[in-house]
This record gives sequence, C-alpha cells and structure tokens, in this order.
Amino acid sequence: MSTRSSLGTWGAVVLTAALAVAAPAAFADVRVAGTVSDDNGTAQFTCFGTPTCSGTISVIINHHGCSNSFSFSADLTVTGFDLSHPGSPSGTVTISAQQSGTINNPDGTCTYQMGGGATWPYTATWDGTSGTITIVPTDGSGPKTGTFSASGVAAAPVFPMTVSGSVTPAAADVDATIQPRPQDVGTTGSIFVFAHAPSNLVIGGKRAAVGKSGIGGPKDDAIVCVLAQVSSSGQLVAVSASTMQAYLTGVLSAQSQAVTILNNVPTTNVAGATMYVGYGSSAASMISGGVYQAAITIPGAVQCTASLASAPAPESPGALTGLWWNSGESGWGVHFTQRRNLIFAAWYTYDGSGNPKWYVASDCAMPAGSTGVTGTCNGTLYEVGGPAFFGASFDPSLVHVAAAGTLQVAFQDANNASMSYTVAGQTRTVAITRQPLAAGSVPPAVDYSDLWWNPSESGWGLAMAQQYGVIFLAWYVYDASGKPVWYVASDCVVSGSSCSGTLYRTTGPPFGPTFDSTQIKVFEAGSVLVSFIDANNAVLSYTVDGVSATKTITRQVF
Repeated sequence: MSTRSSLGTWGAVVLTAALAVAAPAAFADVRVAGTVSDDNGTAQFTCFGTPTCSGTISVIINHHGCSNSFSFSADLTVTGFDLSHPGSPSGTVTISAQQSGTINNPDGTCTYQMGGGATWPYTATWDGTSGTITIVPTDGSGPKTGTFSASGVAAAPVFPMTVSGSVTPAAADVDATIQPRPQDVGTTGSIFVFAHAPSNLVIGGKRAAVGKSGIGGPKDDAIVCVLAQVSSSGQLVAVSASTMQAYLTGVLSAQSQAVTILNNVPTTNVAGATMYVGYGSSAASMISGGVYQAAITIPGAVQCTASLASAPAPESPGALTGLWWNSGESGWGVHFTQRRNLIFAAWYTYDGSGNPKWYVASDCAMPAGSTGVTGTCNGTLYEVGGPAFFGASFDPSLVHVAAAGTLQVAFQDANNASMSYTVAGQTRTVAITRQPLAAGSVPPAVDYSDLWWNPSESGWGLAMAQQYGVIFLAWYVYDASGKPVWYVASDCVVSGSSCSGTLYRTTGPPFGPTFDSTQIKVFEAGSVLVSFIDANNAVLSYTVDGVSATKTITRQVF
C-alpha cells in the first residue's frame, strides 16, 4: 500500500469575516451554474449573488490508478464576480476543505483523504450570457477550467427592493426596503418575511426515516430545504403557505416600506438559509403568484440555494406520480408520472437472459377529463434503442422506438393498483403499491418527483420519486451496443438543494410469468449527484464505470 499527494480539490466555506450586504435585489437573485474540471475530476457549482457569489459545489474525483471514485458536496464563495456587464472578472475562490491525498490499496481501490481549506485566485470571461473560468490552486496541482452561465443578471426585480446590513460569524443583521408594484398600490395585503432553510436548523423541520426493502438502505440524516420563519427568539420555525405569519398587514402604499429580515440573529441559527420578502392577500397567493424574491443567502454547511422563483412545474405532476412496486418481488418497479388524465409509465425490469431492460408507456390514458387517483389507464408499451450513452456525445437521431406490447393500470386509490401487461409473449396481472422511501412531518419546499430529461438529447431520461429527504432515481439509458439499460440510486440522499448517492446495476430472473427475487444480484456501478438550480432545472453529475460527465436536465412536461 502506498500513499501519494493529490490535486487540491474542493471543500466547504467557513465564514471568517463579516459579509457586507448592500446589493440591489436584482443581484440577490442572480444564479450562476457551471462546471470545472481537470485530469482527476469534475466539479459542478451553483452560487447566488454578484459580485460576491455564495453557494455550493459538488465534486466527483477519480484519480488515475484508482478503480473507485470519490464524491462530496460542499459550499464556496467567489469574490470579484461582477456579472453586471460583459468583461473579465477576477478574484478568489474560498474553500475550507480540500481532498489532499490518496492511499493506494492492494485491491486497486484508493482511500481518499480530506485536508484543510484554501483560497485560490481565478480569472474569467463573461459576455453577458455565458462565460469561462480558470481557477489556479496555489498548491501547484494545475489549473481547473470550465464554463458557466447565469440567470437573473438583467432581469427586472419582481418589485423594487434594496437590501442592507451585515452577516458576521456571530450575528446576522439584514434589512430591506421594498416598494409595491404600481398595480398593487391601494390594495390591502400582507408583507411576509420567510426562509428556504435546512430542516436540521428548523424547529419542526426534522424527518424520520422508515425502513424499506430493495436495493440500498434508508438514511436518517437527510437535510431537506423547508419553508420557515424566524421567531422572536431568533430560531427558525417550520411554516407552510397556510400558517405563515405576516410581517404587517394593511393598504399597500406607493411609498417605500422598511422590513427587518434578520435582527441580531445568531448566524449559526440561519446558516445555509435563503431569506425572502414578498407580499400578497395571503401567503398562499404570494407564493402561487410569485410576488416574492430572495434578499440574501447565508453561507452554511448545507445550502438551500435552489431558487424558489419558478413554480414547481408548468403543470405539476398529479397525485399518482411516484415509484410503484410489488413488495414481494423486490428488484423491479415502475415509475408513474401523471399530468391531467395521462400517465407516463417507465418500467424497469429484465430481459429473457436476466439483464436489465426497460419499457415505457408514454401515453397511458385514463378517461378524458379524469385528473383523480381512481380509474384505469391504457397504453402501448414501447421498447427503445439508442446510441451508447457513456463516454460519447449523445446523438438523438440514433434513437429508435418500436411497439412492444400493451399496458393497463387500474388505480384503486393513490397507493394501490393492479398492473396488467402483454409483452415479449407474456401476459400477466400483478398487484402494485406505492413504494415507501421515507417519512416526515414537514414536507420539503419543492417536491422533485417527476420525469426529467435533456430536451436536446431526447431518448434518455430520469424518473425521480421523492419522499421527504430521499429521492429514488431510476435512470434509463443505453449500453455500448445500444440496448436499453437502467441504473438506480435507491437512496439519493437530499442535502440542502442537492441529492447524492451510489448508482447500482442489477441482474435478475429471466422475464417470464413469475418473478423470483432471490435471483436479484446488485452491483455498485458508480455515483450520482443531482444539483437543483431551481424547482424545474438541475445539473446531473455522475461517474459510471470510471466515466464521469455532467448533463443539464429539466422536468419533462407533457
């Protein structure tokens, strides 16, 4: 066994100096997303604000000579990141921890070691839409280069707002001055101050895990982002749109209104939270109407940086959406995405040789006008082939679709159904139920359960089923010969605005009239990280069999 030093990588921000707050609200909503890489790994980052950008970074490391990879998420601060006009920003990237070395094990794997923090210089270019960035670690490990894009830079604020104050390691004092939109002047409404905050800091925001069978095991330390407000004692308390308390209520005037966001609140009580100000006739109408905006994000170990500015989806998935299975046949499953009376079914199972294979019913239709949880959907099952996914650019022109059979699902309620299919010469009816993943008392502010894809790479996709702090991710792609193959991250554990977990590949019993779970074999295939930019958009970072890459993904709306 030998050891060697490694390239400096990435870590978490430690707030060691006062963070001045004096930016217009338009810049508080600036969201930057990008990717940097070197020969030993890839890092995807998302941060908010300009010229100081605070957020998170997610890293996948795979050193040459190591058969295994290493991944983690952390926070960062970028200074001098002026995106208010095209130019060449420069400044520093501050991290508090970095991957400092590796130990080569006899079996070919490596033990990755973490070290202390660092501040590194960077240079960048910005044309107003996208940019490039080069970070130069001072440890001599070589530059890390990449690209980034930003949104919200030129967007007009929802309503005029200025933010001022300071955040030190000890206390946070932040105020805002807002002015209602002209169309709202003279109406009666309430102003609300609220947070998108890590559940471990929120009274009433904790969750409890429940056991489940299948691939992987439950986690009990997930930290989801929940809605909260700061109490008079300086503590975050969980709220919902129906329980949120107004800062003040009255007739909205054309004059500016001063609002206290944080009044000498211990910084540790709100670390990682994004604070919002908004108004409306009620908190529910404020949120549904989007009449609110971010004022400040407080750096923390777990960051709630996913913007709430987007509604959960143009058409939110219906109540039947989620992962379904037969608990006596662990090893296969089907993910339903419901919109209106249409169900998109993504079914992961096995072929006649026991190799992983998937089918989709992209238009399993319930009776016209049906939007409830009872009824029967009928559709065609399709088998899809396409280009090799890993290690190459995805060419959607190589995707080919063929009808493979029929699917019928009779839903008794939101948690129980009967699935009937005819495919590959087999006809079967099997009872299915919603698969339990996790439990809790306070739901996350955004539920990411849905079908996700990259619109420019039609032909592959991800089905995400979220329950509180766990996302079950089923990933439908193609192997080297173009055959459909699937991977799952059965415990993609949520931490703030991202989830990460181990990717598994399985083999099972040959496709037939019965299913024998004892033939399931599970293999670790790599790792996955999903960093949510907002309610509808994310960045997928993965390593599969030593191949690492990132993809932008969004909800697939149909």
